[in-house]
Amino acid sequence: MKKTLLKTRLIVIVFTLFSTNLLFAQGKGSNQWYLTPRVGVATMLNEVGPGLATLESDFQHGMGLSGDLAVSRTIGSHFELGLGVAFYSLSSSDDSVMVQDLAAFQSEIDHPAFGIDYYPTVPIEYNTTAIAPSLFLRYYFRKFTSGARDQQFFQPYLELSAGLNFHSPELVYTDTSFMNNPKPEQLPSVWIPNETTDPEFYEPPYQDTEQAVQFALAIGSRFALKNGLTLNLAAEVSGVSSEFMDGTPNLISDEVSSGLIGRVMFGIAIPIHSGKGSSKGNEHFPWAP
Repeated sequence: MKKTLLKTRLIVIVFTLFSTNLLFAQGKGSNQWYLTPRVGVATMLNEVGPGLATLESDFQHGMGLSGDLAVSRTIGSHFELGLGVAFYSLSSSDDSVMVQDLAAFQSEIDHPAFGIDYYPTVPIEYNTTAIAPSLFLRYYFRKFTSGARDQQFFQPYLELSAGLNFHSPELVYTDTSFMNNPKPEQLPSVWIPNETTDPEFYEPPYQDTEQAVQFALAIGSRFALKNGLTLNLAAEVSGVSSEFMDGTPNLISDEVSSGLIGRVMFGIAIPIHSGKGSSKGNEHFPWAP
C-alpha cells in the first residue's frame, strides 16, 4: 500500500509540473474543451515480470466490453490535456482449465490461496471488472489550424496517461451442479473451505477490490464530422501493477510486475467550450436551442 501511495504521489507531482507549463501555452486551436464518450473492447494481453519478461499465462484471454468518458482541453498548437475514467471487463475464453492446471496450484510452494488437497475437476474461468481514473496528455502530429481545430479531417495523436486501477477479480466454476449447500449469494465462485465452519460451506478467495497504479500508451486519431463533431478511434495498451488481473495468484508475490491490458475504443468528441467568455460548442448538446 505504501508503494502504491508513493507512486501515486509521484504521478500527481509530475503531471502537475508538466501540465502547469502547458496550461499557459498559447497557439492556434488552444483553449477548446471537449467531452468525449467512447465504447469498445478490452482484453488481457499478458503478464510481465521484472525487466518486462513475458510470463506464461494460465488462461487464454477473451474479449470484454469497455467504455470511457473524458473531459479535455487543447493547449498550444499540438497538445491536449484531460481527465478520464475507463470501465472494462475481462474474462478467459478457454473452457478446459481447472484449478489443478493453475501454476500456483502445481507449485511445490504452498500458496495460501489453495489450502486444501482436493478441488472438483470442473472447468473454471476468471471474470474481472475494472474502473480506472487517469490523467492523460495527447500530442497531435499535425498543428492545430484554428480555434475550431476539428476542421482537419485526419488528426493523428500519441497519448500518455497515468492513474489508478480499481479491479475486482474472481475465479468461477463454469458448472456448479456438484456443490452441496453452497451460499447462494456467492455462486459460482471458486471457494476455499473455511476451517471454522462446516466444510460444505465455502468462501471466495478474493472479495476485496484491488488497487494498483496504471500507466498507458495509446495511438489514435480524430476524424472531422459536420457541425464541429469528430469521431475518435484509438488503440491503447496499459500496464497495471497487479498480479490479480486474471483472478489467479502467482508463485511469488512480486514475480509479476504488471498485467498488460489492450483496448480498442471508438467514440465522438463533443466541443463544449472554446475559451474564456465563449459558449461555442454548447450547440452540439441535445438540449441546446
